[in-house]
Amino acid sequence: MPLSDHVTVSSWHDRPPHSFSISIVLTGRNDDHGGDFLGRLIQTLRFNHQQLASRNITHEIVFVEWAPPRDRPRLFDLVVAALPELDRTMCAWYEVDARYQEGLALHPSLAYLEFIAKNVGIRRARGRFVLTTNCDVFLGRTILDAFERGSLSPATVYRAPRHDVDLGDERTDVDWPVLENPQILTRPVRPLKAPFFAGGTGDFILLDRESFHRLRGFNEVYRVARFGIDRNFLVKALSSGLSIEDIGGPVYHLSHGGSFRDNRHTYAGREQDAHWGKTRWHSRGVIYANPATWGLADAPIIAAGANRSILDFSWRAVPPLVDLDRVVLPAARLGRPFPGEYVSKF
Repeated sequence: MPLSDHVTVSSWHDRPPHSFSISIVLTGRNDDHGGDFLGRLIQTLRFNHQQLASRNITHEIVFVEWAPPRDRPRLFDLVVAALPELDRTMCAWYEVDARYQEGLALHPSLAYLEFIAKNVGIRRARGRFVLTTNCDVFLGRTILDAFERGSLSPATVYRAPRHDVDLGDERTDVDWPVLENPQILTRPVRPLKAPFFAGGTGDFILLDRESFHRLRGFNEVYRVARFGIDRNFLVKALSSGLSIEDIGGPVYHLSHGGSFRDNRHTYAGREQDAHWGKTRWHSRGVIYANPATWGLADAPIIAAGANRSILDFSWRAVPPLVDLDRVVLPAARLGRPFPGEYVSKF
């Protein structure tokens, strides 16, 4: 039987929804993105896991290793070796065949489909609430307090302001006095503003699992950009009747050389070469309707060990090259009030 036709599903996938309070969806690969990617991942993952465990917050780590380089070790093996304290029963690891990147990307310089990768994790997460964040983000105290209290409401997208911090090259020990020291901020903090509470959106989007599934995750229709997809999700959420709120406290983002904020100017006049794809598109003015197979639902799954799976390639899992019927204009463009009101025929 060809490998692409062989589907083996581990018992992990049979765990019912709401097996955990929180699912934390991360994505990455061992390509040293932004410099010392692995070091930032280990540092933040260790801290966040320790803080959650100390408060008895049941959580799972859902990691999507998207299109990993063939000539480098897998992140899975490196993380397991570096973090023996991370309970494997609280982890779900998905390795996505590199041919999905090649088959899905519609921009020659778009090297990483970050939000389709996150959709893979959202689709398979088992927590009552699902948090999509990044591999260089520390969760703040206020966020942990909200998790511990269980005070989160369904049908509400929670956002958190992003504090960009520099811990120094040699620092490995991280505690609250360090993170909360305003002297380590690398730039002024941008406040979140209604109605979208946007700004550093990809670093913290928290929503109940059922609502994430109802919205069908992040935009998979417009596949020429990495920039703005997170903001576009907020537009979709608001247009679908969900609320958006500031959770009340920050996340702390480790500054690094590969971030969009720090590197946008380096591509001035040659934006077409930027690895994040197009930046000038109507992310604030259109909504989308992903197909029912969002998150590579039809990808063959091969069990590769305890709580580890490979999403093998199949063209059946790849959505159409172009499907403009799934892009919809907001009501504001049709003479209706704004914000928060959109028109969709889906």
